[in-house]
Amino acid sequence: MSDTTANNVVEVVTFKLYDYVSEEQFMESNKTMTAFLAAQPGFMYRSLVKQEQTNEWSDIVYWGSQAEAEAAGKAFMESDLTKPMIHLIDKNTVSMKHLPVLWQYYPEMDQVAS
Repeated sequence: MSDTTANNVVEVVTFKLYDYVSEEQFMESNKTMTAFLAAQPGFMYRSLVKQEQTNEWSDIVYWGSQAEAEAAGKAFMESDLTKPMIHLIDKNTVSMKHLPVLWQYYPEMDQVAS
């Protein structure tokens, strides 16, 4: 089996919204964020989660490579599609990391990639 994870990277961004921002407002801003991500080279998929006790969000994005993740990060700050979301996030709470994928399982393909 070929190694399909050799370059895959997971981007994990944690943050909180400004106090005056509702969850509905934030979820609405995700429509343009999704359009932005879908147009980025190397974008694989994304999950958005929230820890209710702390109101901390995590945006988890899978990329084809570190270089593609970094290029998308630069484009993110300049795109008009991401501005609605950026203005809702408390910048003082943002933490980002890129992690190499070491192993993953694709049930729909019935294969293990390592």
